[in-house]
Amino acid sequence: MRETAEAFLRRHEMHFAQMPFDELVRRYREDMDDALAGRPSTVYMLPSYIRADEEPRRGESVLVIDAGGTNLWAGRAHFDQDGRPVVDELRKRKMPGTGGEKLDADAMVDEIAAFALEFARDCRRACIGFSYPCEVLPDGDGRILRLGKEVQVRGAEGLLLCSALERALRRMGAPGERKWRLINDAVGSLLGGMAGADRSRYDDYIGFILGTGTNTCCRVRSAEITKSPSAVALGGETIVNVESGCFGRLLLGTVDRELDAASIMPGDHLAEKMISGGYYRQVLQHTLLLAAREGRLSPESGERLEAMRLTSPLVDAFCLDPQGDNPLAAALADREERAFAAGVNTLLLERAARVSAACLTAIAKRRALPAGSRICVCADGTMLRLNPVLLPRMKDILRRECPEAEMEFRFIEDATLLGCVWAGLTGE
Repeated sequence: MRETAEAFLRRHEMHFAQMPFDELVRRYREDMDDALAGRPSTVYMLPSYIRADEEPRRGESVLVIDAGGTNLWAGRAHFDQDGRPVVDELRKRKMPGTGGEKLDADAMVDEIAAFALEFARDCRRACIGFSYPCEVLPDGDGRILRLGKEVQVRGAEGLLLCSALERALRRMGAPGERKWRLINDAVGSLLGGMAGADRSRYDDYIGFILGTGTNTCCRVRSAEITKSPSAVALGGETIVNVESGCFGRLLLGTVDRELDAASIMPGDHLAEKMISGGYYRQVLQHTLLLAAREGRLSPESGERLEAMRLTSPLVDAFCLDPQGDNPLAAALADREERAFAAGVNTLLLERAARVSAACLTAIAKRRALPAGSRICVCADGTMLRLNPVLLPRMKDILRRECPEAEMEFRFIEDATLLGCVWAGLTGE
């Protein structure tokens, strides 16, 4: 009898049951606590220095920039007198360093500044949402820790991004001087969700991104952030960027290890490489190629899989109809091979759903909210929005594993950008 998808994945340490859910939650919580105290951890728990109860100014324009895993957005926005966010101007381009070109950090800054220049005008406040690990400083600037998502930029580590952008804008002729704030995209998603949600409905908020990359943010009592006296001094609660895509206490299987070793940053962003849209399609394709090398799929199927450029939309189409008229199904020799590949895909997506749900569960359990509390998961990302399997499985897992809190997923259009508006118009 031919090996099943389940047996095949177990043999290569890639079956979801080989990472028990309770153990994953425990490891996430340990890493979160260690990071808040400044101890070694695979996540970062970076304070945003934005108090959770801050309200944005109304009637004042802010320059907003959203530097994502794929696209760069820039524009102007404000809150009207009723407290509703209004985007006045907005446009996008590809994020510098994602088109195959290799840039240095100065060139990246200049490209971002030149793109944002026309929107600066009379804005005296500015905020950039940056989808990469940064240490946010108490004055609102951010020091880049590293770039992920295969962005090819040299020498960015350690750069104070807001200061560099302000210098570039002035050099390019932007009038006046701007007060800057940097936020992560997950922080922006949380704030954008707060801007667009009925806040009387919810007891807590979590920002969650699962698209090209992945990240999470949450609210933490400022007194818990003992590694940062400035954060402790804020009092109340502070919004914290978990950098959950960096979580590394996972069981890596054969393909996970191969892809990590071949990546730009081996050993880093291990959770992101397992579950996010920028990597999941590679995980699936390379797992099926491994099956072909071992004779579970035919050599002809292996050749066709090797020649494919597997994209997230093609994965989504295969999820919906693995025996149907779509390129991945067509690459496989017969119904039996398609059924095997569908089983592999389903089990790998279950693994991704559990890794994601374990992070959200760890946050909820750390918060120790009263039973029956409602948490707004301010969600964004193409994997969550478009994959037909992942989010339904996450919701099922959360209902079963975290019954003390009801998690309601809300997708707010342009949430990270709206979060930039909120963050840029708070503080002194």
